Amino acid sequence: MPKPIIRACVAVCLLLRVAGAHAATTWECYVYNPLAKQPSVEAVIRMIEEVKDKTNGDLLINLHLGGSLPIKADSITAAVADNVIQFGDDGFATGTIPITGVLRLPLLLQGPADLAKAMEIIRPYLDTAYGKRGMEVLGQYSYPFQVIWGRKKIAGLTDIKGLKLRVTSVEQGEFIRRFGGVPLTMGSPDVAAALDRGVVDGGLTASSGGGLAWHDLLKYRFAFPTSYVNSTYVVNKEAMAKLSPATQKVLRDAAAEQSDWATKEMNRLEEEITTQFGTEGMVLIDATSDEVAQATEKMRPYWDEWAKAHGPDAVAALAKIRTAIGR
Repeated sequence: MPKPIIRACVAVCLLLRVAGAHAATTWECYVYNPLAKQPSVEAVIRMIEEVKDKTNGDLLINLHLGGSLPIKADSITAAVADNVIQFGDDGFATGTIPITGVLRLPLLLQGPADLAKAMEIIRPYLDTAYGKRGMEVLGQYSYPFQVIWGRKKIAGLTDIKGLKLRVTSVEQGEFIRRFGGVPLTMGSPDVAAALDRGVVDGGLTASSGGGLAWHDLLKYRFAFPTSYVNSTYVVNKEAMAKLSPATQKVLRDAAAEQSDWATKEMNRLEEEITTQFGTEGMVLIDATSDEVAQATEKMRPYWDEWAKAHGPDAVAALAKIRTAIGR
C-alpha cells in the first residue's frame, strides 16, 4: 500500500478514536477566601477530589482562590449566573440575594442550635432566589460566631466607638454603626492589606475563618457573638444540565457532604485555634452575659426593620426563624 494511503488511513483511525472517546468536562470554581488551608476552602478541595474520583475523571473542577481571578467577592453570584465560572462559593451575596442576610442579623441567632434551625428554614428561600437567576444551590455552611478583632484595644462594646471595622455585610455593619463604629464592607482578599495600611482598625470574623489569615496583624480578640456568617455553594444551571444524571448526583452529594463538613470542622477548630492565638501573644477577652443581653435588646428592633425593607419573603423567613428559636 502506498505511504500516502497508509498515512491517510492512520489519520482517519485517530479521528474516529478521538470522536468515539468520552471527553472530560472541565469546570472553573472560584472561592472568595484566599487561604487554601482555611477549612471552608479545604471543604471545596475535598469536594473536587471526590467528584473527580467518583466520576472517573468525567468532571474536573479547577479551583481558583480568592483574589486570583478578576472577580470581586460580591460578584461571585453574577459570575456563576453568567457562566463565567460554573461553581462558586458565594459568601458575599447579601446585595444580590438579600434573603441570605437573615442569618447575619446581629444577635438573632445565639448558638449552634439556633443556627441549625435557621439554615434549614432558609434553604427553600435560597433555592428560589438563586433559581430565578439561573443557579442551583448545592449546599450551605456557616462560620462560627463572628467576634470582634482589633489592632487597638477592644475589651467591651464601648470600645467600638470611633473604630473603623471591617464587616462582611450591611447587617453586620448595622451592629457596628449602632455602637458608634464605622463599618467598612470588604471581601476577604482585601482585608490583610487594609489592616496593614491602617485603613481598618480591625473587623469581624471567626478564629477558624479570617483569624487564620489575619491574626498576625491583630492584637485583641473580643469574643462578642455578633452574628454568624453563612455561605452557599452554587452552580450554573445550564452547565449542570449538560452533565450526565450520574455525574450530577455525585456532585450534589459531594457538595452537600462537604458543605456540612465545613461547618462542623470550623466549629471543631475554633477553640483550639483561639487558644493558640493566645499563646502567641494575642489578648483574648470574653464578653459578659450582660453585654450580650444589652446588645440583643438594642438590635431587636432592627430585625423587623430589615425584614420589612427586603420584602414578603424576608418577613416570612424571619417570622419562621424567630418562632423556631423562641426569640
